[in-house]
Amino acid sequence: MNTFRLNFIRLSLFPLTVLTVGIFPMQTHAAPAYTLMNLGTFGGSFDFGMGVNNSGQVVRQVLTGGSTRAFLSGPNGTGFQEIGTLGGASSSGNGVIAGGQLVGTSFLADNATQHAFLSGPNGGVLKDLGTLGGTASHGYGVNDSGQVVGDADTSGNLATHAFLSAAGGGVLKDLGTFGGTSSTGYSVNSSGRVAGIALNTSHFYHAFLSDVNGGVLTDLGTFGGTSSYARGVNFSGQVAGDANTANNAASHAFITGANGSAIHDIGTLGGTNSGGFGINDSGQVVGQSDTAGGGVDAFIFANGVMTDLNTLVAPGSGFTLSSARGISNSGDIVGYGFGSSGELDAFLLTPTAPAVPEASSMISLGLLLGLGVFILAMRRPRHPQAR
Repeated sequence: MNTFRLNFIRLSLFPLTVLTVGIFPMQTHAAPAYTLMNLGTFGGSFDFGMGVNNSGQVVRQVLTGGSTRAFLSGPNGTGFQEIGTLGGASSSGNGVIAGGQLVGTSFLADNATQHAFLSGPNGGVLKDLGTLGGTASHGYGVNDSGQVVGDADTSGNLATHAFLSAAGGGVLKDLGTFGGTSSTGYSVNSSGRVAGIALNTSHFYHAFLSDVNGGVLTDLGTFGGTSSYARGVNFSGQVAGDANTANNAASHAFITGANGSAIHDIGTLGGTNSGGFGINDSGQVVGQSDTAGGGVDAFIFANGVMTDLNTLVAPGSGFTLSSARGISNSGDIVGYGFGSSGELDAFLLTPTAPAVPEASSMISLGLLLGLGVFILAMRRPRHPQAR
């Protein structure tokens, strides 16, 4: 509960006067940190919330009728529409930017080959992004310039490499690897810095952060184990993901400092493993973690503390938040969890408005301010009248 304290006011023309909070008690409403919206499944077998932009437009993947389809909402998670495909039966959406352009992967007309796509505004016509000379590609992240990241087969399908497209889903740039045959880009910031994973010569994946516009890849290391995975990057180059601990005993979520520096273990919710999936420009990380009770819950890491998101929504919803996949700069969070009937549903969490004082407290505050104005007026020096 927030409190307002006025320790003392020293008056030069009056004896010392003390106003304490006991005279005018300040009360605030206790409220959940987030409003929960269960987005349902559209009657499908499962539904994953995958990305959200600053307007609250949500991209989700729904398994229905034996195929996966991408859906995009209007602002604030309302008014979903199904996104088309590149000619095949299935598509998946993974991220969305301002204006409702989303990135994902779709089957072509042969229903055997998948290509990355970037949609038009508000889920409009899908643009096939092609490959790096091979057969298939997959799209995972996009920035507000329409630079897309993912992975694509190289010529002869000899390898699958991370790529960064030009703005607007243009020509793909091969980002290479750490000496192995495979890499994937998962997220890209406004400078074209890509976060992802790359196989090294020891055949282990390591998290990487690229230089500006997909330049040289920097290995972010591990927590003493063999592997690490980077899945999100923000404006300042802070990266979120997870990494193996010593002897590969566990995998823990991490956040780095700016520009991929100083990888930091952010722990778990009391269980063995955790993973980071999204990060915003404020450095808030979301993901999922094993709990002390043996479950898996969604978390947010903010101000140095990992918190179970289930504790930040109103009780009694009958919904369990299992995995948080993305967080916008507005603080909206998307992911998926289990509804009261055991179905796997997408969710949207919207931050509640900051707590406001109750009416009686506002009156008290007004009295305080009024008294302050009166005292200042009394202290104003008197000037002799002009003669």
